[in-house]
Amino acid sequence: MNRLFLKAVLSVSLLSLTSQVSAQRWIDLREESTPVIYISETVNEAPDVVEIFQNSQSNYHHDPRAPRFILLDQKGKWGLGIGGYLQTKIEYDFDKAVDNVDFLPSAIQRSGASSQYRMDMTNSTLFLKLVGTSRILGDFVVFTSADWRGSGLGLRLLNAYLSTDYFTVGYTVGSFMDLAAVPVTIDYGGPCGMTFYRSTQAMFKYGFDFGLSMGIGVEAPDVNATENENISIGAQRAPNVPVFVQYTLNNQPGNHIRLAGIMRDISYEDKVSGKDNDKVGWGAQASMLATIGDLKLMGQFTVGEGIGSLVNNISNVGVDVVPDPESPGRAMMLQSEAWYASALYNFTDKLFASVTYSQTVLHSRDGYEDLYPKAYRKGQYLAANLFYNVTDNMQIGIEYLHGWRMDFDQKTYNANRVNLSARYDF
Repeated sequence: MNRLFLKAVLSVSLLSLTSQVSAQRWIDLREESTPVIYISETVNEAPDVVEIFQNSQSNYHHDPRAPRFILLDQKGKWGLGIGGYLQTKIEYDFDKAVDNVDFLPSAIQRSGASSQYRMDMTNSTLFLKLVGTSRILGDFVVFTSADWRGSGLGLRLLNAYLSTDYFTVGYTVGSFMDLAAVPVTIDYGGPCGMTFYRSTQAMFKYGFDFGLSMGIGVEAPDVNATENENISIGAQRAPNVPVFVQYTLNNQPGNHIRLAGIMRDISYEDKVSGKDNDKVGWGAQASMLATIGDLKLMGQFTVGEGIGSLVNNISNVGVDVVPDPESPGRAMMLQSEAWYASALYNFTDKLFASVTYSQTVLHSRDGYEDLYPKAYRKGQYLAANLFYNVTDNMQIGIEYLHGWRMDFDQKTYNANRVNLSARYDF
């Protein structure tokens, strides 16, 4: 009786959102542990739309799952999904604290508190997702999402884009990265040597039947640089240009190799000469994902100049361009190398664990280390975690993090953190 009453209340609530309440009905569809309640006159066609929702679901652990609630049009060809997740995290730092809610080795404190306690819910996410099929676009996705990391715990935009089989237009994660090969961590920042950034972009992509895919795009530049009295960063005059080639073994999503590159033209003002100038940066990356039974292996290696804002651990230290100590008014780029290796093992359908090691290195030139001896030079990141799926929608986890930081003056700093997490997807 209670179950019937709950279904009746839920159906009335959902029907109130539609314009033709009296003509519609709802059913409960369970598909691969993703319960979906949808409203439509043509319920027999609904599984086609549900399949688009599931096929377009992100591989990134911190993105929400396929929506639980879907509203369909009368023909069953368009669907609007509403969902997200609520996540509560408890963080405890010891033997040095990290001055960031994310565990960034570059943010390890040189002095001050040796321990720190936090509770955080700002990663909780809400989204709207429209999927459908049209004669011109084919299968398409319109997706918007936000979390609570904006100013004053306000909403922060994470995604706002239109995507089809051939192009993506809007604001989302950059194409110079491999979401499917990102390690699983409670820590939202993730490995220090991982490329991760979001950008407004237009990306063209094409996939062949034998597992090869490629893409090229343009992205709005976001520059994080070090300024002084001789140089300043203003408006940018050229977009970032990423390209990638990926081969998926036997068309199996769990096994691929990806090569990517990016070109960046960073504009700055030379205050000594009073002229605008620029520096051309570049990045190259190789990543892989391999699935062997219940074991997943993930790895990534990135090298480049002027790509600091694209890499987790150095996106906050201003090294896209830096002042040239030997030429006042001129800027230069530092070469950086970043990598990670990770393994994940599924003990059961509900229990899995992973371990990740990562490193980021900046190389000095032209006396930069003498001008900025306390600047970040090298960071390392170790994560080990265990997750348990309590239900289809609820997951709990525990994680240990250890970070190392070395500056150009050769001084080193260490920090530790324990994370506890409870997440509920809806």
